[in-house]
Amino acid sequence: MDDSTAPAALEELARLVRRASQELDRAVATCLGETSVARWHVLTAVAAGTGRPMSHLGEATLLTGASLTRLIDAMIAQNLVHRKVDDTDRRRVLVFPTRRGLLTYQTMTRAVTEAGLDLVATDTGRLTGALTTMLDQLRDTEPAFL
Repeated sequence: MDDSTAPAALEELARLVRRASQELDRAVATCLGETSVARWHVLTAVAAGTGRPMSHLGEATLLTGASLTRLIDAMIAQNLVHRKVDDTDRRRVLVFPTRRGLLTYQTMTRAVTEAGLDLVATDTGRLTGALTTMLDQLRDTEPAFL
C-alpha cells in the first residue's frame, strides 16, 4: 500500500470497526429485548458477586461517569444491583448484583446462547487477537505532529 492509499484504508478500517461494533450491539440488544446492551455489560461485570468499582463498570460499558451513574441508579431501582462503600477504601463505591440481577443475567446469557450469538465468538482467538493487536498498536503509536 502506498502513502496515498493509507489514509483511505485507515478511514475504511475505522468505519468497519464502528459498524461491526454497532451491528453486534444491535444483535445482542434485539436478542435481549433491550434498547441498549449496557445493562448486560454491567450484569456480566458484577455476576461473580465480588463487587466492582464504578471505574471498572465504566470500562465494561464504555459509558461516561454521568451516564453510568444514571444506568446504575436505574438498575438499583429495578433491584438488579446495589451499591456499597468499599470496606478497605471508603472513597470507592462497589456495585454488587442482587439475586434478581443474577437471575436476569442468567436469562440474558441463555437468550444470547439460544439465539446463536455466542457462535460469533467461537473464533475468539483469531479475532480477539487481531483486535487486541490493533488496539495495542494504536495505543503505542504517537502521531508525528505531537
